[in-house]
This record gives sequence, C-alpha cells and structure tokens, in this order.
Amino acid sequence: MAQTSRTFRIFVSSTFSDLKEERNALQEKVFPRLRDLAAAHSCRFQVIDLRWGVSEEASLDQQAMNICLGEIERCQKVSPRPNFFVLLGDRYGWCPPPSQIPEEEFEQVLGVIAKKEDQALLKEWYFLDKNAVPGERRLKPRERGSEYENSEAWQPVESHLHAILAEAAGKLKFTPEQLLPYVASATEQEVQAGALRVKEAPEHVFCFFRSIDGLPQQFNASKFTALVQARLEQEYPDGLSKSGQKLVKE
Repeated sequence: MAQTSRTFRIFVSSTFSDLKEERNALQEKVFPRLRDLAAAHSCRFQVIDLRWGVSEEASLDQQAMNICLGEIERCQKVSPRPNFFVLLGDRYGWCPPPSQIPEEEFEQVLGVIAKKEDQALLKEWYFLDKNAVPGERRLKPRERGSEYENSEAWQPVESHLHAILAEAAGKLKFTPEQLLPYVASATEQEVQAGALRVKEAPEHVFCFFRSIDGLPQQFNASKFTALVQARLEQEYPDGLSKSGQKLVKE
C-alpha cells in the first residue's frame, strides 16, 4: 500500500516492569537522535509508548487493550514502514480479560462453565451493550469511589475473570483469532497485530530480545534476589550504594 505521510509513527511493544531501563534508554538516548535525523530530511518521528500513553480514565474504563490495538492500526495506516518495534524479555506480561465479547460467544462460554459462582462473576462484570450490532457484552468500568478503583483491589478480580474465560474458551472450537483475546497477554496480542499478521513483517518489523541467564524456572523471590545480589557483587566488588542495596531488596 502506498504511503504518502512523512511522519514515521512507531509503536513500541513490550512488557513494562522488566524492560523499564531499556525503554528509558530509548526515550532518553535513541529517539531524540531519530527525531533529529527525521527532521533533517523534512520528516517527523513519533513514538507511541503506552507506558505513558494510557490515561487513568481509560484504564478505569477497561479500554487499555482497545487503545493499544487501535494505536497499532493507526500506525500501520498513516505511517511509512517501519512502524512497529518489539522488545521482549523474560516475562509474558499482563493478561487482561477481553474488553468486549460477542453475545453469541458469551453464551457459549457460559455454557461450558460448571461453577455457578464463576458464571455469576462473569454476569456481574460483563453487561449487555444494547447499542451494539450484533450484540456484545462489555466489561464494566471500575467506578471512581468504588473499592475497585484501586488497582490492587481490582487485580485479583481481573486475574480470576481471565482464568475463567481462558479455561472456558479453551473448551470451545474457537478459531485461533477468536481464542486470542481470551488467553493471550497484552504483549502477545500487540505482536500478533503489529507483526505476525502483517505482510512482509521480517522486512520492516524490528524485534529486540533480552534474556537473563540463570533465572529460576519457577519464580521465587528469595532466589531471584540472591541471583541479582551475586551479579551486582561481581560488577561492583567495592560494594553498592545505599540506593543500590535498596533496589536489590525491592
């Protein structure tokens, strides 16, 4: 497809917490130079990094995933290639329940859930949008002033909803495309939309991988802290600053 825009709009996809330093380095050292390079050729360089781009309001409205996928589509439509970067480390990432579910699929999902309390939880959090054609269920917003405005209170409910839906969807004869929003992390859904479903992706999608050797196969906080401590002692034999010691403990 011919592109007429002179703006390079790049979506950066990755898990957040384990690649914080890499994303900061890109923002501070790499992207400014790319902006200057683009400007020298009468172009613009824009980065879509939704670690900063999803507002609290959108998060409470359960629209974060829709915003991410919408921004990927926009980058693909308005920007020349490349328009998608992937940073992958050792985490699979956040697994959100779908923001919306077609009503027909929702009924199928309910039909294979044995526990009445799990059915009730889905009905509590997914309301029927009567304005949608065809009909669909939408995940209720986390209302301000409610206990679920607090992300720590919401996270166990969110994880439970995802687990119920993922197990149920796995029992149904859904296509891989139908199944994806029920089972995949946000990062996997982004990679599918920005790379794996895109023609000629190897020619214009850039992927960067980082793996830490020696991580325990099953997460264990004390083992992980001991591993980091050992690595830091190798790098800094004269000792860590107080801030560095605090970082290891955290």
